[in-house]
Amino acid sequence: MRRALFAALALGTFACSAVLGVDDFSIRPPPADVPDSGLDVADTSTIPDSVAPITETGVPGECKVNADCMGRGEFWVCRKSDQACVSLQSQDCSKIVGSYKDDNAIIIGSVLPTTGDDLTSGVPIENAIALAIQDFSGNGHLPPRPGTTARRPLVLVGCTDASDDDVAVRAAKHLAEGLEVPAIIGAAFSGITIKVATDVTIPAGTLLISPSATSVAITGLQDDGLVWRTSPSDVIQAQADVKFFPWLEQQVLAGATRDIKVAIANKGDPYGRGLAESVSESLVFNGKAALAQIGSPRNFAMFDYGDATPKYTEAVTGIATMRPDVVFLFGTTETLTELMKGIEKEWPTGVDAPPRPRYILADGSLVSEATAIANGNPDTPDYSNGNLRRRIVGTIPGTSNTNFLKFQTLYNAKVTDGTSPSTGGAANAYDALYNIAFSIVAAGDKPITGKVIAEGFAKQVMKGAGNLDVGFTNINTAFQKLSAGQGFDFNGASGPLDYDLETGEAPSDIQFWCLPEENGIAGGGRASPLFYNAQTEQMQGTYEAMTQFCNF
Repeated sequence: MRRALFAALALGTFACSAVLGVDDFSIRPPPADVPDSGLDVADTSTIPDSVAPITETGVPGECKVNADCMGRGEFWVCRKSDQACVSLQSQDCSKIVGSYKDDNAIIIGSVLPTTGDDLTSGVPIENAIALAIQDFSGNGHLPPRPGTTARRPLVLVGCTDASDDDVAVRAAKHLAEGLEVPAIIGAAFSGITIKVATDVTIPAGTLLISPSATSVAITGLQDDGLVWRTSPSDVIQAQADVKFFPWLEQQVLAGATRDIKVAIANKGDPYGRGLAESVSESLVFNGKAALAQIGSPRNFAMFDYGDATPKYTEAVTGIATMRPDVVFLFGTTETLTELMKGIEKEWPTGVDAPPRPRYILADGSLVSEATAIANGNPDTPDYSNGNLRRRIVGTIPGTSNTNFLKFQTLYNAKVTDGTSPSTGGAANAYDALYNIAFSIVAAGDKPITGKVIAEGFAKQVMKGAGNLDVGFTNINTAFQKLSAGQGFDFNGASGPLDYDLETGEAPSDIQFWCLPEENGIAGGGRASPLFYNAQTEQMQGTYEAMTQFCNF
């Protein structure tokens, strides 16, 4: 991603992918029917069916203000470009947050997995965006555009992608082409982010900012400066795995002198492939490069189980036959429900059976299913004695800081659907909305477009201009500085947002999570005291502290 529009500007500041609070990182999934979040939002079931056009649209020239469209039904507004009435909602977009009837409202979209298998990831992220919008509405909205007197509400139109490329593209088209929003927060996953960016938002001139997409492939997108992320590249997460591995190798050997075996299984999307490739290229064990041990003896193997038509059985059988000491699993929920569960079921049993493998997971596996699988599987008695819990460790971008703890407190006070603020991407989405809002203010009297919002990020990464923490209490200070043409160094709930204005991303520390014992069983995922410092490129904290914290 080249940022030519920032060529004359100094580099500034960016954020990390998901921040974990060490004291409370348990993942609490919402019920399957996704109850009301408790936030002040509109969410109805009166949405067009699948045969309807992507965006319900009236006749050009029929309206001048939103009130002219109210006769068509709730959630209809006047599209300024052609004065046609349009419905904010579509078959994929049902969540409406904010004062949408206000003619000065600025509409922002989101595309996230708020339905389907990954809703435990998407719902908290959407909730976090809604919280940020309520921060600004509680402060009287955004300041008036210079030369006017009306303050400007922020409105969210929240869409689901159901973890599906086609649904995501359809939802994004509703937002970018139908509603002509200047910015979209999403997607949650790298492959969908790339698909939405290339098929919809880049051609439409819409800014796309992902709170949790980490694939290396995103860095190289030809995006005209319109694709950003508040999550770091997987290159950094891979570096953390490589630095961590020598300690784990010692634990596996426990003083023995034999060679160990390692396997990597990955989802066949940009996220899974990127992590697998980055780790395999740098991993060293048995005193040799991993890639040099693929032959005979076969101490290293890689299994890409695909994406659209996954081959779980082949990967599980291959790993169970190889009998590795350590298995890296890079993907999302399926790494637990299909791969780990399958490997444990197929693992040899009996007196001569080899020890069961250690698992190293990534942020995509930090979901409620990790705890559920660690606590019970009728096919594998080994689950019941806590053995599996002790063999699981994972990584996730993030850091624990005061801003995150404040966000955590706000989320738990306002959101009542049982979801967790520590879910990967939630704090990042909260920060992303703040970034967008501040960029709009920095734009002055310019028309609000994707490129104009991108330009405003430079005002939020100004070293030496003073720090500004995310949160309601600092909104007016930010408004004053930005309205005066000044800037600041923004610190988010997800960490310091040290954006590289050329790539739209920045380094982040990587935390190591585990499933500590709670009341005799595996608890929710928590960040241990051990983490990889992205600036020093070294591990920080102690392995002893991690071992004690995780109850290994």
